[in-house]
Amino acid sequence: MRVLIVEDDLIATEAITRSLSEHHYAVDTAADGAMGWDCVESTTYDLILIDVGLPKLDGITLCQRIRDRGCGTPILLMTAKDDSTYRIRGLDSGADDYLAKPFDLAELQARVRALLRRGTVAASPVLTIGKLRLDPRSCQVTYAEKLLPLTPKEYSLLELFLRHPTRVFSCGDIIEHLWTFDDPPQEESVKSHIKGLRQKLKAGGVVDWIENVYGLGYRLREGIETRSEQSTQPYDNQLAQLWEQYRGLMEERFAVLQQAVDTYPLSIELREAAESAAHKLVGVLGMFDRDEGTQIARQLEKQFEAQAELPEEEARSLVRRLGDILNLSAPVELGESSLNPPSVICRTESASGDFESDALHNGRDPKLSLRSWTVLAVDDDPIILATLKQLLEPWGMCLAGIDNPLQFWTVLSAINPDLLILDVEMPHMNGAALCQAIRANPTWQSLPIVFLTAHQDSATVQQIFAAGADDYVVKPIVGQELLSRLTQRLERLRLLQTLSTKDSITGLTNQLYSSQAIKAQFCNYQTTCLAILYIPTLRQINIQQGHTIGNKILKQTGQCLQSSFCNGETLGYWRNGEFMIASSQTTKEKFQEQLSDIVAMLQGQSFDTPNLIYRYAVVNYPTDGLTLQSLYQAASLCLEGSIHE
Repeated sequence: MRVLIVEDDLIATEAITRSLSEHHYAVDTAADGAMGWDCVESTTYDLILIDVGLPKLDGITLCQRIRDRGCGTPILLMTAKDDSTYRIRGLDSGADDYLAKPFDLAELQARVRALLRRGTVAASPVLTIGKLRLDPRSCQVTYAEKLLPLTPKEYSLLELFLRHPTRVFSCGDIIEHLWTFDDPPQEESVKSHIKGLRQKLKAGGVVDWIENVYGLGYRLREGIETRSEQSTQPYDNQLAQLWEQYRGLMEERFAVLQQAVDTYPLSIELREAAESAAHKLVGVLGMFDRDEGTQIARQLEKQFEAQAELPEEEARSLVRRLGDILNLSAPVELGESSLNPPSVICRTESASGDFESDALHNGRDPKLSLRSWTVLAVDDDPIILATLKQLLEPWGMCLAGIDNPLQFWTVLSAINPDLLILDVEMPHMNGAALCQAIRANPTWQSLPIVFLTAHQDSATVQQIFAAGADDYVVKPIVGQELLSRLTQRLERLRLLQTLSTKDSITGLTNQLYSSQAIKAQFCNYQTTCLAILYIPTLRQINIQQGHTIGNKILKQTGQCLQSSFCNGETLGYWRNGEFMIASSQTTKEKFQEQLSDIVAMLQGQSFDTPNLIYRYAVVNYPTDGLTLQSLYQAASLCLEGSIHE
C-alpha cells in the first residue's frame, strides 16, 4: 500500500516513515501543504497522513482541497492541538480520522490498518481467503497455518490482491501503489516480484492463485472465484440475470423478424425494422454464448439489407431455429414498441438536472482509493450498455451509458470521460459522423475512442478510422478482447497525462493546461488578476552563457513561484521566458506588490549572469479584457512599454 505523509517536522516524518516502512508500506513525504497537493495531483495513494499546522497550505485546507477534487482516499489528520474545535474542523473538512500528538506509533499503525480496511474484502483486521491469511499487524502470511516467508514487496503485492480481489492490476497500477517516487522500477522488476510471490505461494501449497490475464495484468484467481462471499456474483450469473432482465426486448426483436417472414411482400417500414432487429440480435446474442443465433441473425440481416427475398420456408426455418435458441416456447405477439424500442439511458440525473456518471451510483465504496477510469458508452441497444457495465466495472472502469446520441454532448461535458465507446449505427446520427464532430472539437480531440460494430467489412473499418477512431471491436463482444483493448488505451492515456501536463524544466503547468485552468477561473470567479512574468534577456543568456545557465534560471524561477503562491493560484510556463500567474484571491495592487517582492528575490539570487532582467505586468478580468487572449494582449503591451523605458 502507498502512503503519503505531509508533515513539516523532520523528526516526526522520519519516525512515522520508519514505522510504516517496517510494515511494508511504500511511503512518500512532503514537507509543506503545497508539496502535498502536488503529490496528490500526480499520484494515487491508498492513505494520506496530514499534519494540521503546515506551512504554505495548512492541513485542513489541504484536506478540503483534496475532497473538492473528488478524491476519496482515506485521510488521517495529525496535530499537537488537542482541542475539540480543531477535531471538528478537521473532520468536517473531509478527514476520516484524527490523531492528537504526541501519539503512540502502535496506535498510529492500528488507525492506519482500520482506514485501509474500509471498502476492502475483509471486515476483520486479518485478510483471509480460504486457508490463506495475511495479518497486517504482524506482517505475517500463512497458508493452512504454515508461515510463508515473503519479502516486503512480495508481501505488499499479496496484500494489494487480497484487499481488492475483484480487480486486475496492470504493471502500471502495481508500480503506482507499491513504489515511491524515489525508486520507480521497470516492468521487468514487477514481473520478477510476481514470479517470486508465485513460487513462494506454490511452495506453501497455494498453487496458481495469481493469474496472468493476457494483455491486462494480474489478478488473484482464488479471489475471483470466491467473490460470492463478498456479495459479488460471478460474471456468468450476472449475464444470466441480464438475459432474464432483457428477455422481453429480445422477444420483441424476434417478433419483428417473425412478422417479416410471415408477411409477403414486405413494406419498406417492416423491412427496415426487421433489418434493425436482426442487426441488434447479431450484436448481443454472442455475448450470451448463443453463437449460432448470431450467425442466423447475421444471415437474416444481410437478406433484409439486400432486399432479396429468401424462400418463404427457408426464412421461416431460420426464424424458428432462432426462436429455439432464444428459448421461446410460443409465438410472441408483436407489441407497439417493437418497431421503436423504448429508450433506456444508463445514467443518473440529479435533482438540479445535472448529469452524473453511474460511477457515483454503482454501489462502490467512495473511500476506495484505486484509480477508477470513467468510460462513456453510446449505443442505442440497452442490452449492450447493461452488459458493458457488468463487464467493465469489476475491472476498475466506471461506465456511464446513453442510448440517444442527441444527448451526447450534454452528458459528455457533465462526466468528462477518460474513454469513449461508440456504436457505428445509431438512430438520428451515425457513429462515424459523431466521431468526426468530436475530433473537430479542440476540447475533445485527444479523447480515446473505441468503436463497437457488428460489421466486419473493410469499408466499415476504413470509415471509422477515417473518422478518427483509435480502435474497434466487432460485435458480439468478446470480453477478453474488449478489456485488453480498453486497458491498453487507458494505460497509454495514463502515460500521456503524466508527460503532457507539465513543463519539464520549470515544473509548472504547460501552456495548454494552464490556459484551461485560467479560463475556468474566469468562469468561477467574478474577478481574476492575470500576470505575465517575463525574462526578456533569456535568449541572450542562452546564446552567451549556454542553455545550462538559462535552464537553471527557469527552474529556480519556477520553484520560487511555487513557494510564493499556495492559495489556489494558477501557475504556468508558456515558453520563451513567459510565466503566467492567475489569482482570484487578491486585488491588482496587492498582486503587483507581491510580484515586485518576488522579482527582487529572484534578481538577488546568484545566477552568475549580470544581464538577467525580469519584467512583469498585471491585468484584471473583466476590467481589462473578457477573454484570455485579450488579457494576454493587454499585459504584453504593458510589458513592451516597461522594456522600452
